[in-house]
Amino acid sequence: MEKTCRIALAQLTVIDGNKEENLKKMEEAIKIASEAAADILILPELNLTGLVSEEQMKTMAEVREGESFRRIQTMVRSYSVSLVYSFPEYVSDEEMYITSCFLNKDGQTLAYYRKTHLFTDEKRLFSRGNEWIKVSLGPLSIGLLTCYDIEFPEPARALALQGVNLLIVNSANMAPYEYIHRLFIQARALENQCFVVYCNRIGANQKYEYRGQSAVIGPDGKLITEMEENVEAVKIIDLSLEDIQKATTVFNYLADRRQELYQ
Repeated sequence: MEKTCRIALAQLTVIDGNKEENLKKMEEAIKIASEAAADILILPELNLTGLVSEEQMKTMAEVREGESFRRIQTMVRSYSVSLVYSFPEYVSDEEMYITSCFLNKDGQTLAYYRKTHLFTDEKRLFSRGNEWIKVSLGPLSIGLLTCYDIEFPEPARALALQGVNLLIVNSANMAPYEYIHRLFIQARALENQCFVVYCNRIGANQKYEYRGQSAVIGPDGKLITEMEENVEAVKIIDLSLEDIQKATTVFNYLADRRQELYQ
């Protein structure tokens, strides 16, 4: 990567409770991203398992570098594409996290991120993460967030103050709240003058319907692309890092902050 980055968004139907089918879908998406010479492929929140009952989640959750990780690592190495995927991380029956794993194209782990802001029922199932994660990949400084995290200004701002210029957000945002994620991803991109890449799942379970509408927002807050609702697809988009410089030419929100007033 030099002044551009090719992103692949996999808006997938996540099949709740079926790892094997979800792993097949993951490999198909990895293959498509590889054939398109994508630098990074992003998958939805909990794309390995979907959302299941508390008891089922305890049996499906995996430790870091567990069985599914090793299979996914083999896929990444075979197709040579960096990947961000999401899984329930098992520590104990009393401690599980919604965790993102970032692998480079050689299958090396660049980072793990544990979701820090839990939404309603998630509080019964999962523990909260306690740190922001920044990853360097070529000229990119990447921050990882998950779903509900983007609805708070502080996580994105904290990462932007660390120099992050691309926020990757995996999500399982349900209907009819798509308007919420659309508002927030544009606000977070504009106020921090960075790219926001938002990957949402589709499909349904007994409780929720997920319609997708994954999107990429530029550092000027404008929509670069939005995927169709209820359509399973892998979208390829090229980001120009020069857009960040253009966005901060007239005004620079981070530089113009009055931090001494915000204590």
